[in-house]
Amino acid sequence: NDDPMPAAWLSRFGRTVAEQALDGVSDRMATPRTPGMQGALAGLPLGFGAPGPDHGTAGLGETRTMTMRDALLGSRFTLTGENDGAGGSLAFWGRAGRGSFDGRARGDGTGIGLDGEVTTGMLGADYARNGWLVGLALARSEGKGAYRDTDGAPRPDARTCHGGTPGEPCDGAARADDGELEASLTAAIPYASLRTSERLKLWGAAGHGSGEVALETAMGGRYRADTTWSMAAAGLRGGLLEAPGEGSGPALALTSDALWTRTSSEETRDLAASDSGVTRLRLGLEGSWRFALEGGGRLVPKLEVGARHDGGDAETGFGVDLGGGIAWSRPALGLSLDVSGRTLLAHGNGGLTDRGYAASLVFDPSPGSERGPSLSLRQDWGGQATGGLDALFAPATLGQRPGSERTGRWTAEAAWGFPALGGRYTASPHAGLGLAAGARDYTLGWRWTPARRAPDLAFGIKATLRDSAAAPELAVGFEAAVRW
Repeated sequence: NDDPMPAAWLSRFGRTVAEQALDGVSDRMATPRTPGMQGALAGLPLGFGAPGPDHGTAGLGETRTMTMRDALLGSRFTLTGENDGAGGSLAFWGRAGRGSFDGRARGDGTGIGLDGEVTTGMLGADYARNGWLVGLALARSEGKGAYRDTDGAPRPDARTCHGGTPGEPCDGAARADDGELEASLTAAIPYASLRTSERLKLWGAAGHGSGEVALETAMGGRYRADTTWSMAAAGLRGGLLEAPGEGSGPALALTSDALWTRTSSEETRDLAASDSGVTRLRLGLEGSWRFALEGGGRLVPKLEVGARHDGGDAETGFGVDLGGGIAWSRPALGLSLDVSGRTLLAHGNGGLTDRGYAASLVFDPSPGSERGPSLSLRQDWGGQATGGLDALFAPATLGQRPGSERTGRWTAEAAWGFPALGGRYTASPHAGLGLAAGARDYTLGWRWTPARRAPDLAFGIKATLRDSAAAPELAVGFEAAVRW
C-alpha cells in the first residue's frame, strides 16, 4: 500500500485518544478532594443546585433518542475517601466519552478524505498529599471510520454504472480507493501534578498501549495489523497576579501545555508498516480587574487571549483567539449581569471563522441561599461565547471547529424555594422556557435539597414539553443523589 492509509487515519485516531485521556486526567487534577461520591449520567450532573448560566440551553431544536450506550457515554463518577493519618486522600474514578474527527490527506496523485468516531472508557485511581497528586488510569478505546477518494474520477478498477453524476459512482458503485477502518486500543496512563505554591501548578502525563487496526477496502479486501500508541504531555498554570481578597485590583493568569503522540502499525504480508506523529502547543493569558463599588457590589472587566499550534501528520495550523467581557453584581438589589464574547482573530486556514456572544441576567435576592425567588435570563448568539482560553483549550483542533452561523438561543427560568419537611429541606418549584430556531421548550419541575439536620439526599422531578416543526415531545424524569 503506497497511499496514505492507514497512517493518515491512525494519526488522527491516536490524537483523539490522547486528547480524551488528557481531558480525563486534567479533570481529575482540577477536581476538589471532597469526601464522598459524585457523578453524572450521560453528561448531566447528578445534582440539584440552581442552574448555571448555560443550564437549559443545550439540545434546543434537536431530537435525540438515548440508548443504554448513549447513557454510558458522557457518564462519570468519583469516589473520594477521607484523609488518612498522613493527611492524604485516595480516590477512584471513571468516565466515558466519545469524540470524532475528519480531515484530508494526500498521497501520490490522490486526495483522500477521512473521518472517524472514537469512544474511550477510563478507570483510574490517584492519591493526593501535600500538594502532590499521583495516579494511574487504564483506558480502552474503540474507533470506527471511513476513507474516500476525493479526486473526482473513479479509478479504472472501480465498479461504476452509466447515467450517474460525472465523476461520481452511482447505484451503490464503489471506488478502489474507498474503504472503512476499525481500531481498538488498550493503554495505561500514569499522571502526576505538583502545586509548588498558591500561584503555580505543574502537571505531566504519559501513556503507552497496543491494539489492532482493520482496514476493509470498498472492493472487498480486508487487512489487519497490530498497532502501538505512545503519548507524553506536560503543562502548567500560574497566577502571575492574584486578585486581592477585598477591594479593587487586577488578576492575571498564564496557562500552557504541550502534547506529543505517536501511533504506528506493524508490517504484515499485505500492509506496509506505518508510523505517524502529532504535536500540539498551547499558550494563553487571562486577565481581569475588579472594581469594588460603593454600597456593595463589583464590576469586573475581563480579557483573554490564546495561541495554539497543531503540527505533525494530521491537520496543522496556528490560531489566535481573543475573548472578553464584563460582569456586574449588586447584592443589595439581588442582581447580576454578565456579558461575554470571543472571536477567532486569525488561523492558518483562512476560510475558518468562529465567534460567539452571550448575555445573562440573574435576579436572586438571597444568592447565598436556595430559598426565596430567583429568575435567570440568557441570550446566546453564534458559537461558544466564553473567552479565548476556554475555546482554545477545548479538545478539538482549531481546524475541526464548526462555523458560527447558528441562530440565537434564549432561555429563562423562574424558581421559588421555601422550607419543607419541618425546615430540614428546601423545596423549589420551577418553570422554564427555551427558544431556538424551530423549537420551543416548556419546563415544569420540583426539586428538594437538604438544608439543615437532614441526610445529604436530594431528589427532584421535571417535565419538558418540546414544540417544534416535528411532532411535539413530552419527557418526564426523576432523579436522586446521595453523598456519604
